[in-house]
Amino acid sequence: MASRAVLFTFLLLSTAAVLYATGLNARTAQTLAESSLESTALALSTSAETALRAGEEIRDILSDRVVAYALIAGESGTVLFHTNPELVGTKLGEKGLREWLRSGKTYGRRVRLGTGLPAYEFNYLLHGPGGKVEILRLVLHTAQADRILSDARKMWWTVGAVLLLLWAVGIALERVLTRHLRLQAEVERRERLALIGQMTATLAHEIRNALGSVKGYTQWVDEKVEEEDPRKKALGIVLRGTERIETLVNDLLLFSREENYSIEPVDPASLLKETVAAAASGWAGEVEVKTVPGISALADPDKLRRILLNGVRNAIQAMGERGVLKITALPEGHRLVIRIEDTGPGISAAELPRLFSPFHTTKTDGTGLGLAYSKKVIEGMKGGIELSNREEGGAVLAIRLPIPGEG
Repeated sequence: MASRAVLFTFLLLSTAAVLYATGLNARTAQTLAESSLESTALALSTSAETALRAGEEIRDILSDRVVAYALIAGESGTVLFHTNPELVGTKLGEKGLREWLRSGKTYGRRVRLGTGLPAYEFNYLLHGPGGKVEILRLVLHTAQADRILSDARKMWWTVGAVLLLLWAVGIALERVLTRHLRLQAEVERRERLALIGQMTATLAHEIRNALGSVKGYTQWVDEKVEEEDPRKKALGIVLRGTERIETLVNDLLLFSREENYSIEPVDPASLLKETVAAAASGWAGEVEVKTVPGISALADPDKLRRILLNGVRNAIQAMGERGVLKITALPEGHRLVIRIEDTGPGISAAELPRLFSPFHTTKTDGTGLGLAYSKKVIEGMKGGIELSNREEGGAVLAIRLPIPGEG
């Protein structure tokens, strides 16, 4: 359905766009948080360097509440200044310190304090007179930057909830739209069938009246003609033709009329027994019937009997003189499913979608109204009917009917 494809395409594109924008915002927030830490550390470092060159006290500069601690160390790693005076004179026990001093690069990194709290370590080189180089290390609290990242992570939950709501509304809308279109199509189909039914009933009555005269006169002439008369054969052909037309007219009237249903619990076992006795009597093939004792279905018994007779006859005609006819009536969920299976040649894939269409038939002498009538009546009894091929060969007609007391 085009509307369904458009709706789901819109949902997918919207989801992709929202996720992309959210991911971009999250990366931007992370970049801003890291840049904020680096900018703060760099500003404090340059202020400290300026104060040192001017011979001023730097303790006030480094006492900012964002600073966890700060130190100045010589090239050997000996701590010359520390915001904790007790640590002055200790040594930095880091590997690669001299190599970093030679590189002359400033860098920052994420670390953890001894208390387990996250922090940002910024290493800055102080260049003094005579080429003297010292290390300024600032360790900053990252609470504000982490709050930005936390808000960015929370944004994913918000976006997830919005997308979930969007998809829920989209799926609900799709179901409502599909149901509306299905009901609209069903109404149009019923109106079309009603119109066809009215036209068919009128035509059928007119044809039946004219055919009655033709058949009656032909039968009268046939009775008057001697058996050895060559016209006897031609009259027989005419009579068979009128009978064929009469059958078609009767099927048309049956299909076109408005059905009234007498729904009641029906015992499938007894109904199938009657059907097999009427339709498979004298057939040389094998018949298997399986039912569940005590199970029943809600249906009009007379109409269901007609449909079962048609289904069994179709299966026997498909198999010919020999074969296995398997009939089952078993509960499946809230439905009783009656299956009529044969071991015939099956149905071509091209024919399957059109089998329940009026006037479509695969038989040379068929009217194409048997399955169409069956579908009309079964659906009128709140059931369903389908015809398919068996994996092991042959076809299966499945009739689904409500079970009394089930929803």
